Parts: sequence; structure tokens; C-alpha cells
Amino acid sequence: MFSIKSKIIFAYTLVFGVMLSGFSFIIFQSTKHAEFQKLEANLKSYSVALQTEIAEELSKDRELDLKELRSVRAKGLSGVRFQLFNYSHKKILSDSILSQFPEINFNQTEKQVFHYSKFHTPKESFKILWIPFETEQDSLYVLETAASMKDAYEDLDRLFYIFIIIIPLGLILTGIMAYFISKAAFKPITQMSETAKKITGNNLDQRLKLPKAKDEVRALGETLNEMVERLDDAFKSQKRFVADASHEIRTPLTVIQTELEILERKLTDAEAKESIKSSLNEIDGLTKLTSSLLTLSKLDSSQIKLNLTLVRLDELLTDCIQLLNSQAIKKNVQLNLQISDSVEIKADKEKLKSVFVNLIDNAIKFSNSGSSVSVKLEIIDSKRIKIIFEDNGSGIPVHELPYIFKRFYRSNETRAEISGNGLGLAITKEIVDMHKGEITVSSEVGANTVFSVILPVNIF
Repeated sequence: MFSIKSKIIFAYTLVFGVMLSGFSFIIFQSTKHAEFQKLEANLKSYSVALQTEIAEELSKDRELDLKELRSVRAKGLSGVRFQLFNYSHKKILSDSILSQFPEINFNQTEKQVFHYSKFHTPKESFKILWIPFETEQDSLYVLETAASMKDAYEDLDRLFYIFIIIIPLGLILTGIMAYFISKAAFKPITQMSETAKKITGNNLDQRLKLPKAKDEVRALGETLNEMVERLDDAFKSQKRFVADASHEIRTPLTVIQTELEILERKLTDAEAKESIKSSLNEIDGLTKLTSSLLTLSKLDSSQIKLNLTLVRLDELLTDCIQLLNSQAIKKNVQLNLQISDSVEIKADKEKLKSVFVNLIDNAIKFSNSGSSVSVKLEIIDSKRIKIIFEDNGSGIPVHELPYIFKRFYRSNETRAEISGNGLGLAITKEIVDMHKGEITVSSEVGANTVFSVILPVNIF
């Protein structure tokens, strides 16, 4: 598909090319017509002067002097030749070249009528003129004159080659000019497009740079800025609502959880205690959800800042393994930590801990009983390190991989079997991005799932 800029350049070049070719054709034809008219006029002038000289000589009954006749001036002509006939087709004066030409039908030629024709030899072309005239003795003659068309054709050839050079050059120059003109015209749109690509839900305060000219492009930019401003207001309103609602829900949930825990300890009925326990699990899920929503709200509003310190990743990962080891034992999952060397980076320790805990917790959840979860710390180079989290669970279908870092996304296959709110990986990615790192996932259904976190040693 061609861009609008390319179409404009092509249209400008095509239109100018057609116009230039049309003008060139008209000029060439006009010049050709003028050249042949000039040739005919000069040939006619020469023929009349020659006919006058011949008529004068014949009227005096003198023998024609070829030397004197050839001295008659042929202005603007080259390669002039002439022959003289009477009406009995008898040649009075003959020319070797003109003798090759077909003769005119004298019987149909009226007196003082000029008759033009062309004749081509293998080497040259001639313009021919026949002039019938009558002497004082009432003798009828026909003077045949010819002039070479070589000069006229050479002038036309030069003009043709000039056009052959000018037209392509004109098209190239037109294309270049159209390119720069369209580039200048589309520059504001290109700039606005580049800025628009950078606008996301996290930086809706950014606006398109408007051109100075008050034209349609500026009007478009103003409309888009107004639209982004409305979106910004809507997002801010949504974020405030989520933050306020999550904050307000946390307190009653804490109260309910505390009261239920007290009630559970007082109850002796097994069935009632099981019901209370089920309610506490649901409340625990709601508490985690509100906590995650508050965290996302703070991330969206840039309220969360990194508290950068020197962090020993090998020690941090060991702490995370120990923290989740009891959970792994309950599910009969073995945790394996592989560290090639001690690594120290600049990062926010608590936020990285939440990332590692979440990834290990997910690996345990989705692992089958009797399987293992491995955590590997590798050094890529002096500037980057990689942490790999691998489980031997059911895996993630390929068509779901692009969506797992999106908020509230949960696989239909795991939604009913495993608890969660679909926010953990979204928060994890946000924190990794804050550290200018990268998180990727690969999976094979029925085999394993591998999360890889690449972090810079120094994010500055």
C-alpha cells in the first residue's frame, strides 16, 4: 500500500509529465510547421527570382547561361537544384538528381500555380516546387526547383533531443520538489503521529505539538488534544474511584476477617467452623484483590517510587524460597534454587521481592503434585542478569501467551481450579518495567512454563 505522500508525489509528477509532454509536442509540431513554411517561402522566393531570370533570357532569344542562373541567390536554402521543361515534356535544362523525381502532369497544371512536393533519396530529402510560366513569345515552360531539407530536419532533431533530455529532467525535478513540498506539508502530521504513539494510559498528560499555521492540520491536532484530555479526565476519575473504593473496602474486610476468626475459635460445631473457614478464604481473596488494586492505582498515578539500594539477588532469592517453602511442601512440590555466583545490583529490594514471590507462588500453584520448581540466577554480561522461573505444570496454550500480563486476564482452564484475580502478573510486569528490565514467558502445554526476568545491573 502506498502512503498518501507517495500518491501526492506520483500525482504531481504524472500531471507535470503529461503537461510537459503535451507542451513539448505542441512546440515541436509548431516548430516543424514553421520550419517547413520558412523552407517553402525561401524556395518560392528563389524560384520566382530564377524564373524571372530565365524568362528574361528566353524573351531575348538568348541561350540560357547556367553559370549566371546558378549565381541567383538562394537565401536560407542549401543544396538547391533546378530543371526547366516545356509543355511537351522536353527538358531545356536538366539536373541529374532531379531527373530521378517523378514528373508533374503539365496538362493539369495551370499557369502561375505553385505546386509543392517532397522527394526522398537514400541519402537526402528535398522540397520541390514547380512553377509554370509563359514567356513573351507565348511559350509555356515549367521551372522545377528543389532545396535540401537537411537543415530543417537537423534543427528538428536538435529540438527533439532537447525535449528527450528536458522531459526526464523535468520529471525528476518535479518528483524531488513534490517530495520536499509534501514532506514539509506532512511534517506536522508526522510529528503528531509520533507523539500520539507515545501516549498511553500512563502518560495521558502529554499533548500533540500543534503547527503555527491555523489550517486543517492544526484543527485536527486541537481535536485530538481535546479527545486525549477527555480520556485523561476519565482515566483519572477511574483511578480515583478504584483507589478510593479499594481503600474503603479494606477496613470493613479487616473487621469482618477479625470477627470471623474470633467466632471460629469460639465455635465447636465442625460444620459451622468449616463454613467460617470458607468465608475467611473468600475474605482473604478479596483482601488480596483490594491490595492489588491499590498497588496498580498507585503505579498508574506514579505514586510508587523506587527505593534504590544495593541488593544481593542470591540472598533475596534464597529468602523468597524459604518464605514459600511451606506452601510448596503442602502441595508436595520441590523448590530448587540454582545460583552460579553472588550478584549485586541496584534495585528496590521490597518490590523485587514481590516480583519473585509472585512468580514462585504461581509456579507452585500451577505445578502438579510430586513435580519441582526451579529458580536459576544467571549472569548474561557485565550489564545484565537473568532470573529464570520454571515449573513442570500443565503449561499455557500458545494463543493465551500474549494476554497473560494483561490485567484481570485468567485462563478459562484455570479460572475454576486455581484461585486468583489476574492482577499479579500485571503488577509484576509494571515493577520490572520500572526497573527498566524485561519479563518474558514461554510454555509448552503439558510440559512446562518458563518465566524469564532480565534486569540491568545499574538502571541509571
